[in-house]
Amino acid sequence: MKKSKILWAISVLIIFFNVLFYAFRFGGDSVLLYVSDLLPVACSFISAVCLLIAFRAFASMDYIKFSWLLLFFGLLLFFLAESVYAVLEMVFEQNLDENWPSVADYLWCAGYIPQFACLVMLLRGYLKTGLPLGNIKTYMALSVVFIVLCGSIIYYLLIPIVVDPESDLLTKIFSLFYPIADLFVVAPALLLMYITNIIGRGRLARPWMFIAIGFIFFTASDLLYSYLSWQGLYGSGNFIDIGWNAGYLLIALSAIYQKELLESVSEGWKDEIQ
Repeated sequence: MKKSKILWAISVLIIFFNVLFYAFRFGGDSVLLYVSDLLPVACSFISAVCLLIAFRAFASMDYIKFSWLLLFFGLLLFFLAESVYAVLEMVFEQNLDENWPSVADYLWCAGYIPQFACLVMLLRGYLKTGLPLGNIKTYMALSVVFIVLCGSIIYYLLIPIVVDPESDLLTKIFSLFYPIADLFVVAPALLLMYITNIIGRGRLARPWMFIAIGFIFFTASDLLYSYLSWQGLYGSGNFIDIGWNAGYLLIALSAIYQKELLESVSEGWKDEIQ
């Protein structure tokens, strides 16, 4: 059985368990705390391991392989952030909803840097190929949608956070960072998905489709998290956690699909030589 099918089965089971546990809250708040802290650690670990597998599947160190290494480092920092967050809550019994931002937030913020660098590097590489990269009208339509989305987020979320007199400066900075950083990551991820779909449909585009969707899940959860944290409404077992867990698992799937793509290309070359 292909590794992608196995990972699909594992991912579906994890998300099903996540939804079921959050809906019925078996064992009460104490058990819910452990589940809500440990599931993101497990999902981010799966994502980091799969990205490392994809990176090692490349034969030579070129800009594409280096890009996957950057993506691995970004998700590794996310895994460390999830782990630190879990330890602070479960071991040191800190209320991180009140003591926010924490050390984990600095690790999450640092994780965006290699992720963004990875996507920009790959975009530049595709733009230099000289291949047809799509219709200008499509890019204009995507730009309009992105501008409208950014405007809505700025008006309904970012401006209210900035002018809120009860939030301190550090809280405002982190509340603003997550949605802004997510938009900077989602935009090139969506472009990569569109470009690879034009260059070669199917296997070539699949990894970037799952990466883009994974980052969309991150963005939606981060936007809701920034709003709920600002309002003091976020707590353990909130359903927005499922968005982060799904994002990790989708990026893990993208890495496994990339490995399978490289294996299929390698087998094709072997068949031609023989």
